[in-house]
Amino acid sequence: MGDSRPAARPGDPAAADGEPAGAVAGGAPARPHLARGVACALAGGVFWGFSANCAEVLMGTWAVPVEWITCARLVCAAAFFLALAVAREGRRVLAVLADGSSLARIAGFAILGILLTQVSYLSAIGLAGAGTALLLEQLGLVLVMLFACLQARRSPCPRELAGLACALAGVVLIATQGDLGTLAVPLAGLVWGLVSAVSLAFYNLMPVRPLARYGSFLVTGVAMALAGAVALIAFRPWEQPVVLPPEGWAVFAAIVGVGTILAYLLFVQGIKDAGPVRAGLLGSVEPVSALVISAVWLGTPVSPWDVAGAAAIVAMIFLVSQREGAPAPARDAPPSGSPAPAGGDAAPILSAPSAAAPASPARDAALGDDADLACD
Repeated sequence: MGDSRPAARPGDPAAADGEPAGAVAGGAPARPHLARGVACALAGGVFWGFSANCAEVLMGTWAVPVEWITCARLVCAAAFFLALAVAREGRRVLAVLADGSSLARIAGFAILGILLTQVSYLSAIGLAGAGTALLLEQLGLVLVMLFACLQARRSPCPRELAGLACALAGVVLIATQGDLGTLAVPLAGLVWGLVSAVSLAFYNLMPVRPLARYGSFLVTGVAMALAGAVALIAFRPWEQPVVLPPEGWAVFAAIVGVGTILAYLLFVQGIKDAGPVRAGLLGSVEPVSALVISAVWLGTPVSPWDVAGAAAIVAMIFLVSQREGAPAPARDAPPSGSPAPAGGDAAPILSAPSAAAPASPARDAALGDDADLACD
């Protein structure tokens, strides 16, 4: 999530609109590395999808429990993000821990956003497959859109209603495979997929204020540490015997290194170079890539109904996402008295996404000074 020019800072007039400093006259942002941004955003989305397939392999081939993967992934990712946050801004770590209001929001985000997203998303993968699980998870963007309408006290516009119709059509096509009298997806998998959609909405909406104040790496690290601590206490992974061969550990390393950390950093660069809205839409390649990788790598059959349902859900993502240059919804406004967020999306990504999920239209302008991590 990053831009090739010096990052917009809190208080920069350009930052308030989610555009980088250095926009050219007329309001159009100058993006000299647009192609690089597009490539990075696409790669980030593909790597998130790949991570879902790796999780499916761990559960299907070596019977690794969802709870163990959740704990191990959160602990490893939290260590990375916290170490990076401490190295870059150690004093602010103490500041966020002393900020009761922000810490409460981060704790809620950790439980309802990160931890619930991980458990529900991985459970859906184990029961319905990576591609189907990720497609169902994206329905959370419809909930984000409906929340925005409720917050603004307005009815959904025609474009948003079309997105809602596409979402419903996509779920019906995937779940029934064209036969409305049967359920082709296991009911438990469908339920967990819908739970992951609800948790994705929490994931996108809950941390907006802390992100604007402290930046994504610090908020992500603290939230993952809290989520990991709760997961360790609740699931006790050390009591779950997991024996993996070297190739199994390689798959797990790919989940953390490629599907979590590298995907996040690439997406940071994509938002900085290509802009938050464009990068967010490009990130919607995640569920499609998971479906394709699952078919090619794992031999999962993909029916025409799956393809039609995937197309409907991807269309939904485009329809409900904020368009470049459109006025920001009320939920994007920084809190009163807080610095204006700098250009970029600060999604704490474990999947787009899933854990993070894809770029959120609710947080397209919250990256702040984390954009420094992008290259010039």
